[in-house]
Amino acid sequence: QDARSLDAAVQSALQALYPPFEATAPTVLGQVFRLLETSYQGDGLCCLLQFLIPAKRLFERLRQAACAPYFNHIFLHEGWPLCLHEKVVVHLAPLNPLLLRPGDFYLQAEPCEEHSARVTVKHLSLDLRSVEETPVPEAAHALLFTEAWLEEVNSSWAGDPLHTCLVATENGVTPLPWSRIATPEFVNKPRV
Repeated sequence: QDARSLDAAVQSALQALYPPFEATAPTVLGQVFRLLETSYQGDGLCCLLQFLIPAKRLFERLRQAACAPYFNHIFLHEGWPLCLHEKVVVHLAPLNPLLLRPGDFYLQAEPCEEHSARVTVKHLSLDLRSVEETPVPEAAHALLFTEAWLEEVNSSWAGDPLHTCLVATENGVTPLPWSRIATPEFVNKPRV
């Protein structure tokens, strides 16, 4: 019974963040299970309390900030900016570093302080041998899903300019130009 309740709590938290959940569930739940095994030794309650609930609060703030300029629009992808239909943009677990190429990056939520989460940008280091992680400062959250944000990141990065974001589906990881993520699509003209 407790395991079922915990499972329902995890799915409820994720369902609100990654709609349509029937399309994103295989990817998101796979990432949660990986995280659960590698970082929480299978302790689902600890993972929920220490990471998933704080990540949900963080994602709600990120979504609110990203959507604010488009308040009178109906998004084609209801999960933007966290996902584009089945494509997960903000990951809950690390991706395979061998998938990264120069110019590629991905966004990942990570636990930081106790009961807190942050978003990090992950990309190849200058020597192309390891993954560099850069936390996104809270002051940048309002611009995170914009072209201006990536320009700012690139201005302080000495390597190949970052331009392609790795997104995940149940079929694997796909590179997507950042402009496709930073420019949301809408169902129709703005509401009057």
